[in-house]
Amino acid sequence: MKQKLLTLFVILFVLISFLPTFYELEKKSALPSNRSFELVHNYITDYNFYLSRIREGWDGRWTVVERYTNEPHDGSLIQIFYLLLGKVGRTISDPTVAVTLVYYAAVAVFSLLLLSGTAWAASLLFPALFWCMLAFLFAVFACGWPIIVPMGVGWRFGGYMAWFTVVDVLQRITFLPHVVLGQAMVLFLLIAGNDVKTLQKTGNCIFLGFLALLLGMIFPPGLVFVGVGLGISMIIETIWKFKTYSRHQWETWWSVVIAPRVIIGFISIPALIYYSTTLSVYPWKRLVEFDALHPLRVSVFEYIKALGPVLPLGALGLVVAIWKKERAFLSMIAWVVTWMVLFWIFSFIPQQSPLRFAEMAPHIPLAFLAIYLTKVLLDMIHKQKRLPYFGIAVLTVPIICIVLGMGVMYSAWGWHKDFVDQKVQAGWPAITMNNYIVYPTAGFIEGMDYIQTHTATDAIIFSDLTAGNYIPARTGRCVYVGHDNSMNKEGKQVLVQKFFQGAMDQKDAYAWFAKEHISYVFYGPQEKEHHPNLDLALRYPFLRQVFTNADVTIYQLP
Repeated sequence: MKQKLLTLFVILFVLISFLPTFYELEKKSALPSNRSFELVHNYITDYNFYLSRIREGWDGRWTVVERYTNEPHDGSLIQIFYLLLGKVGRTISDPTVAVTLVYYAAVAVFSLLLLSGTAWAASLLFPALFWCMLAFLFAVFACGWPIIVPMGVGWRFGGYMAWFTVVDVLQRITFLPHVVLGQAMVLFLLIAGNDVKTLQKTGNCIFLGFLALLLGMIFPPGLVFVGVGLGISMIIETIWKFKTYSRHQWETWWSVVIAPRVIIGFISIPALIYYSTTLSVYPWKRLVEFDALHPLRVSVFEYIKALGPVLPLGALGLVVAIWKKERAFLSMIAWVVTWMVLFWIFSFIPQQSPLRFAEMAPHIPLAFLAIYLTKVLLDMIHKQKRLPYFGIAVLTVPIICIVLGMGVMYSAWGWHKDFVDQKVQAGWPAITMNNYIVYPTAGFIEGMDYIQTHTATDAIIFSDLTAGNYIPARTGRCVYVGHDNSMNKEGKQVLVQKFFQGAMDQKDAYAWFAKEHISYVFYGPQEKEHHPNLDLALRYPFLRQVFTNADVTIYQLP
């Protein structure tokens, strides 16, 4: 009964999280004829970035190259997870359809895996049906402290850090494929890596080591998190056992608990060595360089509010679990402590945003510890034969939190519907730019189609940021600039602006394009904004027009 009910809820919540996607597909028919429909997941720039990696796999590559920068470089295994997804899509002949379907299929499969893992963990920690369901639902509906937002005659719930998807109670279920898969692997590795029976078999340790290695290649912060988490769990357990173990017991503890985790770490650490080595050279260095150049300031107080009631309740449960030495909850204790420690440490390390560790789904262990606290309090009330209404009051707290989470999720659904409606109705601008999110014009996409069908696969396209963001995902071609991962993005943007303003000398422009191996110039809505009245071909006579429509002109260089 319990497994069937949990399975039903897992499927239901994944479908609910896809409601904005289903709604957007339904509104496709209402889109004006001059606009081109696209089903964007999360945020357009990152969505195209991951699609570009899938496209590389569809194109037949076995290593990843950075198509958002034009400097020559060797392929790597960084983000090869998405490239391998592209291999799956090669059975579909249309690359645009293939990469999109593969992406959303991955989102669905890994989201089901994460929620299934959450349900499995709830079953392990709370064998009784009632407590298991309460823990699972609290983990799913854990939300921030709500803000009441007036909406005409009604109102909705708003929230803190609404821009951060992993605190969105609706969107976080079907977040980025590698993050959702990474969260599922973190959950499994922390539970299995703290289970003594599992660690007693060498084969299990080797399997967990290779699984951790795989996690490191898919989601490197996840491997760091698991490694620190297993270390913290050993420290906690050592403190618990310090005064009670004999010498013989300590020898057994070393061979049964410490050595297996050392095996896991030894097998998995090559992933971190590979990443640390590869990220020290361009263009991959840009992945860490950008965070240092553009640090994302995080208000800890606002993040605390974004986590909501699950944080204080889970924190109290954490204290009680440590005090009572609850071995069964060691993985949850380690999960929360690791999250706190790494978030604090990386607040002082500019190369890595602490929000990377906010992506480790801390709401899951916090929710479980909150339900553990509820159960302990109810047991205490029952043993001391207190009045029943004390128990009812204690039990009401997580139930109210779950109901509140349902309200926040319903409001999130309303916000997403409004966003889609606004995109459908938007008549300006022609494409997404300057923080305005719209469906691109049909002419813009026609220009992309021309590049895909009429240019060499090794062509390098020159454009501004928005077109540069689309081109690798939709055509598989390389661009001069188009994403934060473009080498020297800031300097390149200055040169892009200068060129499209017509402020660059003709001979200098020609020599510069030759040096950068530029093959084509994409002249679309964003490029024209730099100088709306400029005749680009007249200003730079070496450009030869090969395609044009109402929105886009494409020039080829000799």
